[in-house]
Amino acid sequence: MAQTLLADLELALELATLASRTALGLFRSNVVAREKPDGSLVTNGDEAVERELLGVLARERPGDAVLSEESGAIGALGPDQRRWILDPIDGTSSFAAGRESWGTHVALEVAGEVVVGVITRPVRGEWFWAKRGGGAFQAALGSRVPARELHVSRESDRERARVVAWAKRDTALVIALEEQKRWVEPTLDAVMDVAAGRIDAVIDQLGFAWDIAPAVVLVEEAGGKFQDPDGGRRLDRFGGWFSNGQLDGLLEGLDGRRRKPG
Repeated sequence: MAQTLLADLELALELATLASRTALGLFRSNVVAREKPDGSLVTNGDEAVERELLGVLARERPGDAVLSEESGAIGALGPDQRRWILDPIDGTSSFAAGRESWGTHVALEVAGEVVVGVITRPVRGEWFWAKRGGGAFQAALGSRVPARELHVSRESDRERARVVAWAKRDTALVIALEEQKRWVEPTLDAVMDVAAGRIDAVIDQLGFAWDIAPAVVLVEEAGGKFQDPDGGRRLDRFGGWFSNGQLDGLLEGLDGRRRKPG
């Protein structure tokens, strides 16, 4: 299993490299954006990256299923229950506007467990990756500095906890966090900030499977915790909690959507 996961991680990093090269070739010069039926944006960059990633997976992992933001579900789960989960360009609005906060998400799920995850920030040349049982890491492309292993914070004091909420600004959750002075302005890097110990928790009320999949293994391998809004670990419940694992009581009182397990 370890050798297989290492090969899968190497493929995920290869996919991320390809995605970065393709997207950067269009960034700030040849981006064409349009609105999808749900009101969100898609660009020629999203579509070009997805085509290339799907082509590589069809060649390298023909028996694996895929879930990708633009094309949806592709193929059926085989006996090994393997599924690649892709967000060709996460942060499409930033990509279309010429801002640097965007990247690619690549994850592999096996029998319902996310076992490999890669998140990139191509403009900054930063990569984050994790393999189940192998730790979580951050590196700068082309740097001679070795990859840095990531670790969540150990903060357990509710009064000092730093929490990001991916939610509409006027929701009760955000208002409560602001009143308690725990609110941290959200960025696209918030989950990586949890993994790196810069903040203590993210409550996501908006994310799809392709948004959160690589972050699950990244945060957990950094020593943290992920829970879906129902107290489980599913990806299809629109977001969830990413935390350092020390703040369950605090989060239980803040996120009104969540029910206790059982």
